Amino acid sequence: MERIADGVYQVARGVNAFVVDGDQGVTLIDTGLPNRHGAIVNGLSDIGRSAKDITAILLTHAHFDHFGGAAALRSASDADVFASHEDAQVIRGDRPTSPPPFLEPLPFSKHFTRLFPKAVSVPVDVIVAEGFESELPADFGVVDTPGHTPGHLAYLLSRDGGIAFVGDAATQKDGTIKRGFFNRSTADITASIARLGTADFAIACFGHSPPLLKDASRAFAAF
Repeated sequence: MERIADGVYQVARGVNAFVVDGDQGVTLIDTGLPNRHGAIVNGLSDIGRSAKDITAILLTHAHFDHFGGAAALRSASDADVFASHEDAQVIRGDRPTSPPPFLEPLPFSKHFTRLFPKAVSVPVDVIVAEGFESELPADFGVVDTPGHTPGHLAYLLSRDGGIAFVGDAATQKDGTIKRGFFNRSTADITASIARLGTADFAIACFGHSPPLLKDASRAFAAF
């Protein structure tokens, strides 16, 4: 587990998940791939915490590699699960997942998604959206970032100059913000990246690239 900032850690096991340690317990942002939540549990042990200390699980979106461990970790902790209205339907198992944007133009793209590992569905306890975030853990906010999925969210933490957890809204390479190989040049994806550029945060954490540890919102604005 890699320390990002005071009380903030990245767990990298195929995809990045994040641990935020606070006075009122542990908040997770995404939970990684199915059957790999043990990496999060081990990381918690490294900082003197356990799964029982998890009080909130914030999901950026409804793809198997981001909510794959949510059911097991909710069961171990009784933590509330947070997601958008649109993506909650997939997370709960009420409808199938949407394919990643790079697959959408391909024939039979929905058939490709059936080859992905299956994440166990899990109840979503709290629906959140930008402007409707009062039940989030203290010091957290949310930015609507649709595009990668219809209800993709980014979470903002008021700590160390601001930390943005952007999921798969974008990636970064050498300090430059990219759409990422899994996204496309669509109006909604571009608009979501631009919207993040209007927020104020020093650090950005991504699902599939290393964190950007300084001037992060400026990098989004430059995009």
